[in-house]
Amino acid sequence: MMLELLTPEGWSAEQKRLLGFAMRFGDKRLAVSTIHALRKLDGARLEADQDGAYGSVVAVARQGGRLSGFGFAADGGEGGCMVVVHPEARGAGVGSSIVQAMISRLGRLTCSVAADNVASMALCFRLGMTAVSMHRGPTGKPTLRFERGTSHDNARPRHSDFVPQ
Repeated sequence: MMLELLTPEGWSAEQKRLLGFAMRFGDKRLAVSTIHALRKLDGARLEADQDGAYGSVVAVARQGGRLSGFGFAADGGEGGCMVVVHPEARGAGVGSSIVQAMISRLGRLTCSVAADNVASMALCFRLGMTAVSMHRGPTGKPTLRFERGTSHDNARPRHSDFVPQ
């Protein structure tokens, strides 16, 4: 498997293909707001600023030259976070490689995973991410907020749609 972190030029070349891939293989689990953030991504955010920080990341995995998955995160995941893996590549470590690359590039990662998405929750836990809160997601489902590489002192356990215990 080859993993590539897209540059602004790479993003321009791959944008339509990745959006189509997300729609085809996202299993209807991707938040509309995240798809919108991906669609509106300014490629310049894929470059480091003067302090060496990245605003966004798009990590693409290929096997045998074919797209097997990709991940996207904006603003450390606060502005959107998704990972999509082709069904034939699931269980082969593609998602783990993508998320690890995203964490390495951004230095931190936050994502929201619906409680019924066991595979994605398992991925987050396997990579050492911590579930710091639960809220109602965009579809009304209980959703866990995962973080890694951030100070959990600043976690937001009282999200506006916080699910009382």
